[in-house]
Amino acid sequence: MNNVAEEMRHLNELAKRDPSKRFIKLWSNLTDMKWLTQAWEEIRRNGGSQTPGINNTVAVDVDLALIKKLKMELESGKYRPSPVRRVLIPKANGKTRPLGIANLEDRIVQQAVRMLLEPIFEADFLSCSHGFRQGKSTHTALRDVAIGYSSTSWIIEGDIEACYDSIPTGALVKQIKRRIADEKVLQLIWRFLKAGYLEDWKYYTTYSGIPQGNIAGPLLCNIFLHQLDEFMMNELQANKVQSAKDKTARLNPEYTKLQGRIQRLKRKVKNEVGDKKENIKKLKELVQQRKKTPYYDKNKRHPCKVKYTRYGDDFVVLVAGNKQEAEAIKNKVASKFSEMGLKLSGEKTKLTHWSKSYQFLGYEIQGKINDRGVGIHAVLTIPHKKFTKVVDNITQVSSYYHILEVDVIAQLSAIFRGWCNYYQYTNNCTRVFSSLSSKMWWAYAHFLARKHKMSIKQALKREKLSGNFGIIHKDKRARITFSIAVGKKRWVLDTFPPRRISVQTIKGKQDWEVDLRPVQPLSWQSGRSLATRLEALERSNGICEKCKERKATQVHHTIPLRRKSFLARVMSDKSQKYMAIALCDECHSENHHGSHNPRQKRSVRSAEVR
Repeated sequence: MNNVAEEMRHLNELAKRDPSKRFIKLWSNLTDMKWLTQAWEEIRRNGGSQTPGINNTVAVDVDLALIKKLKMELESGKYRPSPVRRVLIPKANGKTRPLGIANLEDRIVQQAVRMLLEPIFEADFLSCSHGFRQGKSTHTALRDVAIGYSSTSWIIEGDIEACYDSIPTGALVKQIKRRIADEKVLQLIWRFLKAGYLEDWKYYTTYSGIPQGNIAGPLLCNIFLHQLDEFMMNELQANKVQSAKDKTARLNPEYTKLQGRIQRLKRKVKNEVGDKKENIKKLKELVQQRKKTPYYDKNKRHPCKVKYTRYGDDFVVLVAGNKQEAEAIKNKVASKFSEMGLKLSGEKTKLTHWSKSYQFLGYEIQGKINDRGVGIHAVLTIPHKKFTKVVDNITQVSSYYHILEVDVIAQLSAIFRGWCNYYQYTNNCTRVFSSLSSKMWWAYAHFLARKHKMSIKQALKREKLSGNFGIIHKDKRARITFSIAVGKKRWVLDTFPPRRISVQTIKGKQDWEVDLRPVQPLSWQSGRSLATRLEALERSNGICEKCKERKATQVHHTIPLRRKSFLARVMSDKSQKYMAIALCDECHSENHHGSHNPRQKRSVRSAEVR
């Protein structure tokens, strides 16, 4: 195999060309060194790569030697997935959600499997599925829901009860077999599903479900729920697009008549036929009358009675009909789930009138009658609980007064931008963003006062004298906010929220494309401050301080930070701020004895001593 991206693209093209094709020879791709290295590259820069499984391996322990060993175990048939380490994550309703943390070696193989299956099954997935797919997002799902509101009477809020834990393993593998005929790949997937888990160091067998935390889990869930998408689209005729003939047949005769009169009057005004002032007056009256006239005849319904959108295990069904019809559709969906071996959540699955609000993907949605009194549109707002939660996050970050100012500014700005970017499609975002910006500003002011043990007034005066407090301009807007200079770069507390965007204007990619990160030399990571990195790179002017030739891309700490507590790492990093050196990849690797694995480095050093 010459190129991983080209091979993935080729698999996608083959799957598109023949919807009934079953792929037989895939194992050689999975066990290829390039494929496994690319799989590691896809996961190594995620925060989860620092979370250990039951064997305590983290990102700094992974190097090419480990990946080669993994390849040999797969080829020889000796590889067996280890049980995952299960932790319980608290939910908003007081319950817990189990999360499985696999060994890092298993995560690499899971990612390799995902890269193998995704291009094949993406050729089959339907446009109504938005969860964990390239070119799709929560916002594209919300867009489809908002667009579908114009002809909605009732909404079915759907949620599958313990979806990941309840998916029957045999039925899932059966769905995978529709496309995959390579027995070795199928056996590997089966072993991952049956690997079991450790809770309080006690082993438990898994009889069904997909372990939450499995990298390929969302894709496997989409593969299994694809049969639900097919049922909704084929059996219930969901998301059916009306033809030009249907559209013409549904037109309101009164609206058509008004439209004709308006066009004739426009021609008269343009050609100055008759009394121009009188014609303009009549034209304005007719335009106002047209605004209050329905475009479609109320007795002629859209041919599509059902609009369906799914994101993972959450879905919304918009029904254009009475309550009895909506109840019948809900029962049909419940029967389909029962046939699949799943069950709708009685607590979260509700039938809601279009005028009532409900929550979907963190947004609150409610139908409203248009200003002219004709038609319905969706109003998206930010739930109060979501606002309270982000304020708590900002308060927590600003309470770490022992952290350097630039790190707090960077973290607060990232939280603010990320949260605002997610909710910029709501109708009430401008007011809420302004409130959040103010709370973040004051949180940072309190942080400075605590850090320097002075009042807020004194802290503001100090920052102003040092040039770290004043008017900042961005996108033709001006705000009084905080900033700090590190080298030649100035970091600003970003209190500039994004502007509101209509959710209906969102566009998504229609076709799947290969999206891989470029493979870089394996790096080692531990908690280091942004200030230390910036200082080192600034001092070196971007040139390696060891070879004096190549570009500096890494920062080397002279005192190891690994295996220390969080506070110890912060204090140690602070003391190394002016001792860390900027190196190129080659020199950094040489400093670490050519390995990212601390155990191997120790063995290399001991061998050098002998």
